Amino acid sequence: MRRGRRIQCKKSASTRTAESLIRSLAYGCKSPSELLELYYWSKEPGLIDVIRGIAAMREDVRAAIEAFIALAGDVKSASADLDGRGVLTLASAEAARGAALARYLAAHDADELSRLPH
Repeated sequence: MRRGRRIQCKKSASTRTAESLIRSLAYGCKSPSELLELYYWSKEPGLIDVIRGIAAMREDVRAAIEAFIALAGDVKSASADLDGRGVLTLASAEAARGAALARYLAAHDADELSRLPH
């Protein structure tokens, strides 16, 4: 009697890469809800293109965007304007306060700051 042969499908390299990426994402998430959040964000129209664009930017440009987001706090209050020359201006009152504080701290030495009221 012949044993039944098991049919194996060969996976393409891109399929194996995608599976590896999914496993890495799943292992990197602290909880199943984080993995679901990543999935839902990936379905947001245009978001993947934005993420790819930011990831491909020069380090200094990406750092400036990351700093703006960190300083802005509630990014829902941020605004953006793209003028006719292609200049993008991001604005946030909270980011402006944080940047002003950072400039102040950079301009004054530690001795002067230690005399400020706490």
